[in-house]
Amino acid sequence: MGRVGSVDLSRLPDEQLCEIFEQRRHDAQFLDELNRELNMRESDEALELQFEVVRARRAFTRVPQAKAEERPRQSGPVRDWLRAFLAARNTLQPDSRPLYRYRMTDREFEGVKEILRYLAPEGRLVTPDDRAGALFVAYCAEWFRRESNSTFLRWNDPAPDLFPAIPDSCKRDLADRGLRYWRRDLRRSESGREFLLSVALEGGFPVRILSSGARAWLRDYLRSIMRRAIASRVDTLQEILEIAEEERGRMRKSYQHADFVALCSELVERLLDLRRSAEAEGGAGNVRNSALLDIKRPGWREDLPIYVPDEDEALVAELLTGLLDEKMAGLSTEGVEARRFLAKIDGQWIMALQLLADGEIPPSKLPNLPTQGRVRAVPTGELSNHLSGELALFEAPMGEQRRWRVLPYTRTAKLVRNFPFSAPVTVTLTSPGLAPCPWIWPRGESLRSDLLVFREDEGSTPEKPLLRLLRSGSVSSPHKTLYVLFPEDWSIGSASEAAIAEVEVLPHLARKLARLVGMAYFRGGESDSIRFRVEPDTEGREQELEFRSSTTLGFDLGDNQCELAISPVSPLIRDGGNQSRPPRAGELFYRRPGAKWAETVGRIDVSGTVEFSLRDPVANIQIERRLVALFPVGAHVSGTMKDARSGQIRLEGLPGWTASIADSSCVTDQIDATTISFRFLGRPLYRLPITIRPPVGQSCEIIVPLVGRDGAIALSDGAILEPGAQVDLGTLRGAIAISPWRTVLHVGAKGARSGGLSAAVDGELPLGVLRSAFDEILASLPFQDDLAELVFVGDTRLPILISRYRSKQLVHENGMVRWSETASGSGIQPVAKMVLDPRHEHALEPEAFGLWRFPERCKGLCLVYLRQGVDVVSRPLPVQRPSSPEVHTGNLVSTFTIADYATRQAEIGHALNGIGQDVGGFSWLLEAATHLNGLPASAFDALKVLPSCPEALIGLLFNARDAGERALIWSLQNELPILWLELPLSAWRKALEANLTAISTLLEPILGAEKAATQALGRLASLRSELTPLEPALASIFGRVGMGGEATNIPSLKDLTAGYIASQIHRSNEGRNDLAARLRETGLNLPPEILSKSHEDFAGLFAPVLLAASAQGKLTIEPDLALLARRTLREDPLYVSRAYAHLLKFYGSK
Repeated sequence: MGRVGSVDLSRLPDEQLCEIFEQRRHDAQFLDELNRELNMRESDEALELQFEVVRARRAFTRVPQAKAEERPRQSGPVRDWLRAFLAARNTLQPDSRPLYRYRMTDREFEGVKEILRYLAPEGRLVTPDDRAGALFVAYCAEWFRRESNSTFLRWNDPAPDLFPAIPDSCKRDLADRGLRYWRRDLRRSESGREFLLSVALEGGFPVRILSSGARAWLRDYLRSIMRRAIASRVDTLQEILEIAEEERGRMRKSYQHADFVALCSELVERLLDLRRSAEAEGGAGNVRNSALLDIKRPGWREDLPIYVPDEDEALVAELLTGLLDEKMAGLSTEGVEARRFLAKIDGQWIMALQLLADGEIPPSKLPNLPTQGRVRAVPTGELSNHLSGELALFEAPMGEQRRWRVLPYTRTAKLVRNFPFSAPVTVTLTSPGLAPCPWIWPRGESLRSDLLVFREDEGSTPEKPLLRLLRSGSVSSPHKTLYVLFPEDWSIGSASEAAIAEVEVLPHLARKLARLVGMAYFRGGESDSIRFRVEPDTEGREQELEFRSSTTLGFDLGDNQCELAISPVSPLIRDGGNQSRPPRAGELFYRRPGAKWAETVGRIDVSGTVEFSLRDPVANIQIERRLVALFPVGAHVSGTMKDARSGQIRLEGLPGWTASIADSSCVTDQIDATTISFRFLGRPLYRLPITIRPPVGQSCEIIVPLVGRDGAIALSDGAILEPGAQVDLGTLRGAIAISPWRTVLHVGAKGARSGGLSAAVDGELPLGVLRSAFDEILASLPFQDDLAELVFVGDTRLPILISRYRSKQLVHENGMVRWSETASGSGIQPVAKMVLDPRHEHALEPEAFGLWRFPERCKGLCLVYLRQGVDVVSRPLPVQRPSSPEVHTGNLVSTFTIADYATRQAEIGHALNGIGQDVGGFSWLLEAATHLNGLPASAFDALKVLPSCPEALIGLLFNARDAGERALIWSLQNELPILWLELPLSAWRKALEANLTAISTLLEPILGAEKAATQALGRLASLRSELTPLEPALASIFGRVGMGGEATNIPSLKDLTAGYIASQIHRSNEGRNDLAARLRETGLNLPPEILSKSHEDFAGLFAPVLLAASAQGKLTIEPDLALLARRTLREDPLYVSRAYAHLLKFYGSK
């Protein structure tokens, strides 16, 4: 028992011992007694006090010796290494910087390793001193940065042959002494002092993590922390650490621990500081943050806890610059996947979808696509009711690439509202020579579970809450807060009242939304229902059922909550990213609806509707429940039309099954056990609902497509268009062309005998594939009310007529808009868009029956029209309102108020020609072009005039702010009578020069003239790399105007023309053409590589000739030839792009 005088040290708490130590630290006898007492204590405070006691005792005993010896200590290996290490950095002593900022060299690292091996037998690691501690910390920190393959920290890993013999208490002493030597703080947590973590974090980011395939998920994790920190205006390390803890579910499980989370938090804190600094200095926003930092603060990377030698710089360059430069506000847009959300808009939670289409995807996740060329994605199914036109462009891997590149053709940062969770996200992939291929977008499968679990999205704000789907069923997640959407008749319970923070009733969804901060259980209303468990703030666990499904049965299920599978079925279980496995005992049960549950043993050989329940037998919870329609092998249901109104349904491979048609639109007759005849009383349907019953069990609803003798157009509701019918573009949304044999569907201007675009129909063709063609045809016609026509080649029936609008133009009288809701279909709303602020639409307000007034916020010139979903269904009516919104200014905007049409058009053209010199001149054009949202571009006078001002048009493309805007501006060639490749090279050159001057002028006050010019050139180089994915032929244009070299690895023009003819030989023959003679009459020379071919039979050969000759100023393309160029660009874009490069040179030298 430690006693000093009358004081019993063992009875005193740690805090009082500290006070006595400060009073008697020069008493050697007291220090010895105190040290003996502290040896018996294990608290962190006692351990820390003991370090101080030992240090004071040693200093006390060394004083007389120090006085007796005047000469300095002799040089030693540790002292020499530390002195040399600091001298190499022009300092005599540590300056409090983190150790990773000293940038230890390979030679220094090898040296410190050898010295440690010298210190071990000398006993200086077991009985530490300050310099041994300094060397120990320097070596261990550097080892964790260089060599650690894992972020799990263990003391012995840096030197497994030396460190196991050193007691942990000595290692902690070495760490404490070393950190003090380097003037670095010892980290603390709620559990005490963190010696090992402090040493490891001194080394910074482990390099091997970046080189081991972790960059993708690591970037996503760091980005999510940064986005949430920016959205919440968080900047302290502790606040960032809290966010990082909540987001750790994004990491691989092997990295989800406190050490690595702390390291990531520190990196994010530094990056956020650098972002704020760069954004403050370059407020104009036209130079990347990383580029500005390179110029203004060349050593900015030294401030980061991540150090990679020059030879490995590529490992982190993309990661760091992306996190510094990427736009962090709003939704993340990088990736190729579908994301489901609950979004609170105007006080109400709604279902929403975000479609990401900017990234790479492995070939294994795609159907069998061509290995060369490009593939376009067109929305189908429910998605076609929300988005129109082409969604994305898929580029095949080239050279050493292994993945397909996906580029967006629409805004991916915008939520698709009211997209049902039960609807799959489907598209059709189409390319020349490839039959349209249906495809479910990654993570776009139908959500069939009653229980959906969400987490807060990093783009969520208090004003606009946003929840992203995590998964369905029982969930364990490291996120601190989870949100659960469940049926309103289910019960919720928890062992802790605090676990359920809030439950909100959502009557419009027939659901409840629970906010959980602790574990809760959910149970359905059935007496034998098994509970689900949702656990926030715990280790993540993922399990799901897998069924072998089939899509070759000839029908679809009518219930989106049910999925299709083939019986007998052997369900498998997938644990996270692991291989699928058979279920273990007590994990999987099944039943027919309403019956008792039975455990699955081997294969399930039943038919009809069956429920499956995946369970955790230990926790006694249900993980997932699925409803599956099981059909026997070889089952098939077919529907055929005998004439325009009658047909048959036939069951094959379904012994004992029966079917019936309950639709009142037709009468039926049971011919035999497997055949039903029917006759439509009214409008025929292409997709016929049928009830099908197994021999045992419940019936299910299926949808059977009907195949007719002739080609037809089927609308999204299954109705068949009669010959000669007139429909608008909106009505064709989700429609398909159907034909029992391969034929060709042609679209062209009404009554035109030439031109137009064609597509092959072999079974089914979603008309969304031709949406751009419809837009192009209508854009080429002089008036907005002109018609296009759709016809099956060789069909003698009347063509289908296509109009841009469904309803007549609205009427404006005495300040009111006249429109009756009963005059049009459901879901139609009159809206107004301010011309001077084209970003938003404003719903008109009802005044009386058939009368609508403008909201007060609508000012100046407005366009008034009817909208139904994403479609504009009436021709816009311009209305002049009082006052003007003060949003945009400049010469162009000032022309919009000119009353006389001819004068206004002339002044708009004059303003467009000088728009490059007008400060902020492109801002209005950008907003108008990227917020059309179904409006034709020609509805705005300035956009309508753009084709006559090519320099302004190209400048608009150059000023796009992201990939989504570039794609929208590029698609203007589908709306306006222009093709980008036909624009004069002189206009491209002038637009590039104007852009270069504008960027240099903007940056010069910040960077100086020389660096501003360098940055401007760099911006143009990156602009080239951003634009060429939209059209590879742009590389030739940039090369011809002096912006980089031209492509040299393209085939010869002779081979290209031969390949084009070979690809067209089996397509429909449009007859002979006289284009060669026609072009010669204009004085245009034609290349021998085309003249030597059978060009009279293949008009598309001339498409790149037309475009290149126009670009070189040799030809003005007439409207019918423009349609030929458009058709060839659609059918064989690879031929046009490659031949264009040769022909641009050919006509440039003439």
